[in-house]
Amino acid sequence: MSANSKQRLMIPLDDLAVLNALGELGIDGVADRLQQLDKYDASVESELVKAGYLSDATLRSRFGGAQRAGARVRLPGAPYGYALALFPTGSANNAAALMLSDAVEDVSGASEEMARSALTELGGYMINGFLDAWADTFGQRIDVGAPSPVHNTEREILGRTVRTSDDLGLYITSRLRLPKHRIMAQVYLLPENETFVNILDRIDMDMLE
Repeated sequence: MSANSKQRLMIPLDDLAVLNALGELGIDGVADRLQQLDKYDASVESELVKAGYLSDATLRSRFGGAQRAGARVRLPGAPYGYALALFPTGSANNAAALMLSDAVEDVSGASEEMARSALTELGGYMINGFLDAWADTFGQRIDVGAPSPVHNTEREILGRTVRTSDDLGLYITSRLRLPKHRIMAQVYLLPENETFVNILDRIDMDMLE
């Protein structure tokens, strides 16, 4: 990456506050989506909102080797890039069981393919809720592709995603918990860097209140 490209990615402190507010807004959107499903009947708690930049160094130092499963979607329009919803192994099992509870009599007998499909569906549902909150706030449609399953370490999933384009690296992540169902998930947005920096230039905190 050229020095000029790095310069364009420098984000003012005021924009960092906007990034955090966008992460919280996304969590509210996930909660709204999940509350539409009677089977959840539970509160959604926000545990973490942060933003950063994915490089080889940050992938090694900040993201672990624990297994994650979930869904990834491509964003064919602004802010472009990808979004992911990732679950630790125990949470992934609980989430799949919850999704399958109305579909099969004995969840423990469900096939691995059924469980993966159920988790992918839930991950896509959460991502759509996250981005719907942004779209509603700004009155701007955000196109979201079909979810595809992912299963690997957190570091490897994020690394493979960011390496699909030279203009990816900036990320926002929000971690949430459904304590009643013992489910924890983390939603990541990896927009195209330059597009998203331009978007940030047009947002202020008053728009998010």
